Amino acid sequence: MERLIIKARVEGVDFAPVITSEAGITTAVWTAQPVMLRDDEVTIVEGDPEETEVFSHENDAPEDYEVSGQGISATGSFIKASYAQMATLMGGKIPVDGEGDPLGMYLHSSKKKVLETAVRFRLKNGGSIILPYAKGSVQFNANVGYDGVLKHPFRFRALAQGAFETDLILA
Repeated sequence: MERLIIKARVEGVDFAPVITSEAGITTAVWTAQPVMLRDDEVTIVEGDPEETEVFSHENDAPEDYEVSGQGISATGSFIKASYAQMATLMGGKIPVDGEGDPLGMYLHSSKKKVLETAVRFRLKNGGSIILPYAKGSVQFNANVGYDGVLKHPFRFRALAQGAFETDLILA
């Protein structure tokens, strides 16, 4: 069986509230997320379908079989996230002084923050790939690279909801 594998060169990543209808595709208000590495790519993969054979006790050969999908997931990584973006993406916090001014540091929490959002990957060729309802997380993974740039890997799983049974949109 064929399965969907897309490796896309990404210009940017945006989040919006979950899209629950076709009309929401064009009216969504997107918020830009941290940049990605220049040569980084997002991998969007559909899991191998699961096949289940249906037998009866009278026959040795299967009488039928059922196929169920395993869903689509998207992986990539962010870099150059501000402390405020890190707190929003990973659930940490930014301490403030007595006047309410930020102290210029980020406190990471050991509790994993799960994001529920629509995700749009803006492609370098001008198109986009949209996951209208995605659930996932961003890892801290302090992969400190050149010039102290932190790289934060993410993984989102596309989910279908209600009557809007769409988990991937190519635009």
